[in-house]
Amino acid sequence: MRRPKGKPYESELERLLGEASWLLSHAEALVDYGRAEEATSELARAARCEEQVACLLDAAGREQEAVVHRVSAASCHEQLGQYTRAVTLLRAALSASLPGDYRRRIEQQLVRCLTQAHEELHRLSSVRLASRRGGHGGVAGS
Repeated sequence: MRRPKGKPYESELERLLGEASWLLSHAEALVDYGRAEEATSELARAARCEEQVACLLDAAGREQEAVVHRVSAASCHEQLGQYTRAVTLLRAALSASLPGDYRRRIEQQLVRCLTQAHEELHRLSSVRLASRRGGHGGVAGS
């Protein structure tokens, strides 16, 4: 695979790596200060940044590093309750050749996210069923 070369690519990658790291640290600090809403916003930004980093690393032929950032993005999505997105990223991470212990940890995270996604689907199905039984989509006065 042809690797992108040159300063602009490397500087953009370094900028994104720094931004992802800062966003993750900032989100953690905001949680510590009881500012959960702001922490959630920063965590979502960190997830997007980590996904971009993973893509650029893949494009550069740095698959193992890309896996680490894909798993980091998945962890952000898991913390945000976005389990289906986390599942997608974890499956992509598992498509790479990985050391056994790291693979097992990712597989455990995948099982956890799949379980949560399944429970979320069950909850949503129950809510929809209940609203159909109640008539008018559950809206009073309709």
